[in-house]
Amino acid sequence: MTELVACIFPHSDKEFPTPDALRDFLSHSLPMPPNEGRYLFGKIGRKDKNFKDRVIPGSLVLFRKKGFIVGQAISKTMIKKLEPPEEGETETCVKAIYYHEIFFVPESIEIYPWELPVAQIESWARRNLDPRYYSIISTRKEYEQQFGAQ
Repeated sequence: MTELVACIFPHSDKEFPTPDALRDFLSHSLPMPPNEGRYLFGKIGRKDKNFKDRVIPGSLVLFRKKGFIVGQAISKTMIKKLEPPEEGETETCVKAIYYHEIFFVPESIEIYPWELPVAQIESWARRNLDPRYYSIISTRKEYEQQFGAQ
């Protein structure tokens, strides 16, 4: 059986210029109709090995902006490649092409009342987490034991 993971989804300035812009998306756009938990990716560039196969329903996704985690959600589906890719716009109204999607449990989307420093996770995980990298940091259970269910 595959274990549930805790992972990080990074966010660029092109998509979300500030942590508050990402928080707004997570709290208003992502959980509400018509999205209802649907999250679109551009190209998933740098990532841990087998990243897309390891993020399974029930995995914990942490949303990173620069050096901080600003929120989290539980995956409802695996990451799926879109055929054909979808055209759309970022939250900042820049045209974008999306190649992948994942759905989150809308009720699980949580905005942290504080920013969790990525350095704190790096210290615990004993590895550097590149701000552009989709990373698996641990099992969900290990992460929640260390940092608590947020």
